[in-house]
Amino acid sequence: MAEQDSAQQDAPEAPQRQVRGKNARGMRTRRQLIDAAADCFAEYGYTSTRISDIVYRAGVSQGNFYRHFTSKDEIFLEALRPGLDSLVESSRRSTVGDRLDLATMEELTSAYLVSYTRNRHLLRVMREAAAIRSDEGFTELWLRQRASFVERTAGWLRRLHAAGRIAETDFGLLADVLGSAVEQMAYVHIGLAERAPRPEELQRLARGVAEVWHRSIPILAEGPPAGS
Repeated sequence: MAEQDSAQQDAPEAPQRQVRGKNARGMRTRRQLIDAAADCFAEYGYTSTRISDIVYRAGVSQGNFYRHFTSKDEIFLEALRPGLDSLVESSRRSTVGDRLDLATMEELTSAYLVSYTRNRHLLRVMREAAAIRSDEGFTELWLRQRASFVERTAGWLRRLHAAGRIAETDFGLLADVLGSAVEQMAYVHIGLAERAPRPEELQRLARGVAEVWHRSIPILAEGPPAGS
């Protein structure tokens, strides 16, 4: 009886292992498709990339593609996700703390540009896809991404003002201008460039953008030490 009970308890395990194995294979196929799509979009652009290009590079059938994605637009969004997450994280780091010296701004700007460089082809393609205004709403995606950065920067500026570090201004407009500066420099000098910038070229870009930020933020002069 003990052996029978043991057999009954063990019986369900085999199908569960098969399901896990099937899921693992499915995840590998999905990853292959996303990686292949990222390469194709970077190489051919959004408009010229075909599903047949993606499945050929991934080494899977079109039937397998449609088991995981409904359209080219859907897999494009998945291919974009790591790059967008990386940019969000780097921009979040630039709007914390209260250090306003030029060196700190240059360091934070450099982190953003390095992140952009790692994903420069796909981020360029996303901006181009946004201009097409496809049904999947890439324009809205790009604008939401940008609005998130502007809102974080505006909140950071308001906190600095509340702490007496900067003067009153239109914080939303200033954040928009600052975001446009780094965004346009990244797109023109990294996204559209024939090759990725060298470290010293990235540093020069970071320094230029940081100087714009430093001059644009109405930093209040530090008061004299207490008791002087």
